[in-house]
Amino acid sequence: MSKQNTVEILNVEQIFNSRYVVPLYQRNFAWGEEQICQLLQDINESIKVKDQQYFIGSLVTIRRQDDSFEVIDGQQRLTILALLSYVLQFKVKTEIHYDSRPEVERFLHSLASGVDASGSDPSTSHFSDAIGTIKEEISKIENKDTFRDYVLNNVCLVREIMPGDTDVAAYFEIMNNRGEQLQEHEIVKGILLGKLKDNPKLSKVCASIWDACSQMDERVQKSFDTNIRKALFGEDYDSFTLNDSNFKEYLLSIDSDEIITEGLNLDEILNGKAPEKSNNKSEEEDIPEADREESIIDFPNFLMHVMKLYYNDKIKGNKEIDEIRLHDKYLLKTFRLIEADIDATEFFYRLLKCRTVFDRYIVKANFVSDNDEEGREWSLLKPNKYTDTRRNRSQLKFRNTFEKKQDMIIKAVSCIQVCHPSKYYKNYLQTLLGWFKDRNSIDISEDEYLAGLNHFIYDDLKNLSKYFEPEGYKPDCQGTSTSHAALDYIDYIIWNIKARNLTINGEEQEWSMISGLKDFRFQYWNSVEHHYPQKRKEELAQEGVDDFLLNCLGNIFLIGKSTNSRLSDKNPEDKAALYNSNLNLAPNRQLVYNITRRYGWGKEQIATHLNFVKEVFNNAGLILSGSSKD
Repeated sequence: MSKQNTVEILNVEQIFNSRYVVPLYQRNFAWGEEQICQLLQDINESIKVKDQQYFIGSLVTIRRQDDSFEVIDGQQRLTILALLSYVLQFKVKTEIHYDSRPEVERFLHSLASGVDASGSDPSTSHFSDAIGTIKEEISKIENKDTFRDYVLNNVCLVREIMPGDTDVAAYFEIMNNRGEQLQEHEIVKGILLGKLKDNPKLSKVCASIWDACSQMDERVQKSFDTNIRKALFGEDYDSFTLNDSNFKEYLLSIDSDEIITEGLNLDEILNGKAPEKSNNKSEEEDIPEADREESIIDFPNFLMHVMKLYYNDKIKGNKEIDEIRLHDKYLLKTFRLIEADIDATEFFYRLLKCRTVFDRYIVKANFVSDNDEEGREWSLLKPNKYTDTRRNRSQLKFRNTFEKKQDMIIKAVSCIQVCHPSKYYKNYLQTLLGWFKDRNSIDISEDEYLAGLNHFIYDDLKNLSKYFEPEGYKPDCQGTSTSHAALDYIDYIIWNIKARNLTINGEEQEWSMISGLKDFRFQYWNSVEHHYPQKRKEELAQEGVDDFLLNCLGNIFLIGKSTNSRLSDKNPEDKAALYNSNLNLAPNRQLVYNITRRYGWGKEQIATHLNFVKEVFNNAGLILSGSSKD
C-alpha cells in the first residue's frame, strides 16, 4: 500500500466510480437550505461566466483493504453530490455505505435504485428536505439541460487518498489545532499598506479605516475614537467630511497617535509580526443596540463591490475576465489584475465612503425572535451625537435615516433584498452604491431615494413578465416554478396602493379590501403555497380547478417552508381561519385569506384574483409613481 498521498481531480461521474464508507465517528449529513441554494447558485454562475471547472472542495480518504474509500473529511460534499445525482437523474451508481446509521444507508440505496424514499422515515427527513430544496432551486434555472451536463462533467472534487497506516486521530488533532490560514482580504490589506510604508502615520490611519470597515455587523462610526470620528464624520457624526478632492489632506491631518492598531504591510505579516490589538474605544458612551444586527453581506464580498464600482473599467480587454465578478472567491485574483491602477490612499477613502453609505441606506436585519421565518425586522439608521446635559457627556446614538418615508423605503430595500437573497452576485448593491459614487455628499432626499428604488423594482419586475402572461398551464413558469421575486414584488406594489391611498377603479372584490390591509415586514419566505391545495384538485375534480388555475398567480403566494409543512393539504377555509391579523402576513396573502373568509375559495375566486394580480402587474409603473389608475 502506498506511503504517499495521492491527489486526484475528479468530476461527478468519476467520483462515483468508487465505493465510499462513512465511519462511525463522522457526524450525520448537516447541510441546510442556505448552503444548498448557495452551492447551486454558484454552479449556475460558473456556467454563465464559462468557468471550465467548479471545485466544490476536497475529499480526504483512506483506501480500505476491499478497495473502498473510508471518508475522513468531506462527507457533506460527497453526500450533496449524491443527492444532486439523484435529482438530476444521472446514470451513476452512488455507493455510500455507513458503518452505522442503517436507516440512512437504506434511504440512499433507495435513491440510487431510483426509488423515491422521501418522507418514509423521520430519521432521514433532513435528506428529504435537502432533496426538496434542490428540486425547488433547480426549477428556477432556465437552461436545465446545460446545468445538468455541467454538474456531471465540470463540478469537481479534489480527492486525496492518504496512506493506509495514517493515524486518523492524530490527523484530526492536527486539523483542529493548526493555525488559521491568512485570508485573501488580509493579503489585500497588507499589499495596500505596503504602498504606504514610507508614511507610517498615514498607514496607521488607513489601517484603522480598514479594520472599522471590516466589522460588517457593527456600524462603522462605533469603531473610531471620538476625535477621529469627528474628523471623518463631522461634529455630530452624521455627515462624511471626505470627498474626491480633499481626502488625502484630511487623512494626513488625523492624529494617528491615538490609534493603537498598527497597520502591517504584507512582508511584515508573512514574517510573523503581529499587530497590536485594536482598542480604539471612544471616551464617549456608545448606547448599545437592543437587537442583534446582521449585515446582508460579509466583508470580502463588500470589497468586491468596492472594486467593481471603481475599478471595473481597468480590466476591459483583459484576457482572463471581462468584468469584475461579485464573488469573494475571485478577490485576490481580481485585486492582482487592478493592483497597478490603485492609489492606496484613494482606495481606503473609497472603502470608507461606500461603507458609510452602506450603513445608512442599505437595510440590516434585526433578529427579534429565533423564528427564522418571521423573526426578522429591518433597520435603516444613521448616526447622531446626543448630548446629556445633566451628566455633561455626549453619546453616539442612531436614529432613522429618513423621516416621513422611512417605512416605505425600508419595505422597498428589504423587498429587493429578499428578491436577491444570495450574498454573492448581489448586483442591486452596485446600483444603489453607484448612486453615490460621483456625489461629494452622501446625503440624498427621501423622495429621490424612494423614486430610485421604485424605478429599480419596476425594471426588475418587467424582466419577470413571463410569469404574468400564461393563459394555459405552463409548468416552467407557474406553480412552484414561479419566480419568488415576482411574488415579493406584487406584495410590495399592493402595499403601495394602500400606503399611497391610491384610487383604483374596477369591479374586482380585492380593490375594496386593500385599505384594510395590516402592516407587515418582508421575510425570506421561500416556499410557494397553493391556497387551493393540490390534493383537493385530485380528489374533487368536479370543482373544476384545472392545472392552470391550481398553479396560476391567483392561487399562490410565498410562505416559509415550515408553515407550508404545517398547512399541508388543509382546505382553504381552514387555512384562512388559522391566521389572524396579528401575524406577519404579506399583503397578497392577507387578501386571499380575507376573500376566503368572505366568499370561500374555488374556481371563480381564483380566476378573479388572477385578473387582479395581472392588473397590479400591468399598472405597476403608475402605482409606483404614485398615480391613480383611471
